[in-house]
Amino acid sequence: MKTAIVLLLILAATSIAGTIIQQNQSDEFYIKTYGQGLYSVLKTLSLTDVYHSIWFILLMGLVGVNLAVCSINRFGIAWRRTFKPEIAADPDRIARMAVSEKIACKDKVELVASKIEAALRSRGYCIVKKNVCDKVAIHAAKGRLSIWGPYLTHLSILVIFVGAALGGLTGFEGYVIIPEGKRISAYYPNNSDRLKNLGFSVELVKFGITHDQYRNPTGYKSDLIVYDGGKQVARKVIDVNHPLSYKGVSFYQSGYGLSHLVLRITAPDGRFEKLSFAIGSRETEHGTVYGIIEDQAWKMVRLGGKKLTVFVHDIVPDYVSDNRLSASMLPLNPAANVYVNDRFPEYKGLDAWKSLGWLAESKSAKHDNYKITAEKFVRYTGLQVAANPALPVVYAGFGLMLAGVFISFYLNYRIIRVVVEPVSEGSVAILGAQSRAESDVFDGDFRKIRQMLE
Repeated sequence: MKTAIVLLLILAATSIAGTIIQQNQSDEFYIKTYGQGLYSVLKTLSLTDVYHSIWFILLMGLVGVNLAVCSINRFGIAWRRTFKPEIAADPDRIARMAVSEKIACKDKVELVASKIEAALRSRGYCIVKKNVCDKVAIHAAKGRLSIWGPYLTHLSILVIFVGAALGGLTGFEGYVIIPEGKRISAYYPNNSDRLKNLGFSVELVKFGITHDQYRNPTGYKSDLIVYDGGKQVARKVIDVNHPLSYKGVSFYQSGYGLSHLVLRITAPDGRFEKLSFAIGSRETEHGTVYGIIEDQAWKMVRLGGKKLTVFVHDIVPDYVSDNRLSASMLPLNPAANVYVNDRFPEYKGLDAWKSLGWLAESKSAKHDNYKITAEKFVRYTGLQVAANPALPVVYAGFGLMLAGVFISFYLNYRIIRVVVEPVSEGSVAILGAQSRAESDVFDGDFRKIRQMLE
């Protein structure tokens, strides 16, 4: 048991290290955070991926083996205490128990023993009786299940370890990004840039952020549809605490952002063209900064006998006004700063670019009877993808642990030993009782015995 305690302490210490040190991050992240020297040490000791390291798995295995050995060694004792208790006991030993009493009776030994047995059975005790020469010995037990509480707890830890090992072997984790209106059928596993097939597809209908009056986020929601074999099989609006699960694969809300901007250019005769601008972003200490960095920021369109070049100069996530551009870093009301040039590339002077100002979603501006509309800012959702077929095993382990703890601490194992022996004027009953609870728990039992004997 001492070895198990030491191993559990080591396991707890390594788990703390795995919590403090962010796991499975990029090399650049660790070098920036800890420096090249310390990162080399962390990498060598596998502290950047603690829970999948060989030494952590070996440590879990040692804890499991130690608990199994301890449980097996003590199993025989628990079995005998439960099903084959020692019935005969010396009267002096009984008198030294936590609670003891001697009752003189005028009836014969067998009759007194029968009355005591009936009294204890009425109190819910399990009785074993044995004749020893001219005496009768009684062993009464209540709450025998509490003996098995520690064994259930040990078994629960083993089951959790087995579930964790199976989950590591058969499960997976990854990440996927889905723009609004798009479907995906594959994901990127953690620490890999190669797509892996899901076996079904997931579509993002709409992503939204709920917020309070101060524009602080109160929820991130993704409306997802699952298609299997070309048919819709599931739909759910997920948030951080309510994932979507299908065929053992769960999708958790993890990230969000702006995917691309769709501009609609409408000619005076009603014909129109659409231009799509991919939106890139970078993370700063103040939040996400958006900009057109994924492809070229200007695009050309020929429409209504005229050539127009549209340039998206900048994007803000939560537009308020030209004087106060953004109220927050959340993409609640994105807007784009748009310029138009009808002489590019022949003339590249700055005076050829006309500013249309900031265009929020569905807002329009005109240039020589051409209407330019910010038709849509397409959002995307970032989802964590995870599957763990052994999760029911882990849940069963936690259930066993709760049962073991409850049995150990809330069920009292009570023992009452009785020896009835003959005396010159009838018989005498020597009673002794023992329990982890206070001694007054036996007051009702002894009172019942006295009533039966009277």
